[in-house]
Amino acid sequence: MAAPSGTLRAILYDLDGTLADSFRPIRDSFNHMLKEFGHDRVLSHDESLSLVGGGLEESVARLLSPQEVAKGTAVFRAHYESIFLETTHPMPGADHLLGEMARQGIAQGVVTNKLGTSARALIRHFGWEDSLSLCLGEHDGYELKPSPDMILAVAMQMGVAPRDLLFVGDSPFDREAGRRAGCPVILLTTGTHQEKELAALDPIAVVDSLWEVERWIRESGRVR
Repeated sequence: MAAPSGTLRAILYDLDGTLADSFRPIRDSFNHMLKEFGHDRVLSHDESLSLVGGGLEESVARLLSPQEVAKGTAVFRAHYESIFLETTHPMPGADHLLGEMARQGIAQGVVTNKLGTSARALIRHFGWEDSLSLCLGEHDGYELKPSPDMILAVAMQMGVAPRDLLFVGDSPFDREAGRRAGCPVILLTTGTHQEKELAALDPIAVVDSLWEVERWIRESGRVR
């Protein structure tokens, strides 16, 4: 797909697998939850990846019985909240991309299916709060991706038309949310899906790193 014309006024990002490498605490918390419920199963890295992207309760429902989902979700959250700040790290190129786009005067924000309070805590922990002016996530009053609601809400708060913002994510949930919101989407292979799967979704680009996102934006001519 060719680069859209016009001026890029804002960039929205997914968080897990896009700006943040958060799969270790997610996997550890799923495995802790399974152990608490008496299961011997230990999820591999790839099995954990396959659970990420939708809402947490949806992921837990794939591992536990319907009667256990509410409690399992609470067990996961409690364990995750105790370890995630120390075991989550910025993706390579994240600091550079956020700083460069801020220098260019591009508004930036996060739209994630992660718990909103946890997402904002990570943003503060990484020192990104000056670059990422808005962050919406689970329990912030909006439908989760693939609904476009959070993207549209942030766009409205920023005063930016969806066609003038870029959404950067790593999953089919991100692609569909961007499509329904009416904004171009770049997908990264650093998260939950392989390049072939992502390319089949027809995003504006599929790239392997945040360094390439910055390069694509620069070469598209939409910013200086």
